[in-house]
Amino acid sequence: MSRFFPRDVIHWGEEQLHPLRAFAVRTIEPAGITGLVLRVYRALVLSAAMGTGWIVFVSGLTFGVLFLCGVLTWHLGNFPIRRWPMRVLAFVIIEVMAELGMSSLLIGFKRERFGSRVATWGDWWPMAGQTLVERGIVLVLFAGVLAVTVQLVRRSMDKPTAN
Repeated sequence: MSRFFPRDVIHWGEEQLHPLRAFAVRTIEPAGITGLVLRVYRALVLSAAMGTGWIVFVSGLTFGVLFLCGVLTWHLGNFPIRRWPMRVLAFVIIEVMAELGMSSLLIGFKRERFGSRVATWGDWWPMAGQTLVERGIVLVLFAGVLAVTVQLVRRSMDKPTAN
């Protein structure tokens, strides 16, 4: 059972990890890459949704949230639940910083959108606050639901079976 949901931290130096798992153990890389990818994806979705309608926008938003929560799950799956709160906080901060860095580049190239118009440097701070609040709410709520789910599964797997 501990193979699926670790209760304690494993000494990583004693075992050779698969490269994808070694990548997911660190916080900076998954969160940073997620932030970069999500901001570029957001720009593409908002550009495409301008002429096609709300279905493209909603499906793009849904895919973005699923990607964000999936990467967080991939990262948190390597740690016991008691270490999740600080991991989620670090993930949110790093992900938002990466998104805002990419947003700065997109504003410089006039590819960032703020609503239905092209964003300007004056829009950067409102977008920063909006991004921090949205990502924080989504990831904290998702991590809470995930923690409850893991605890329920762990409890059901720990029950002794009667022969």
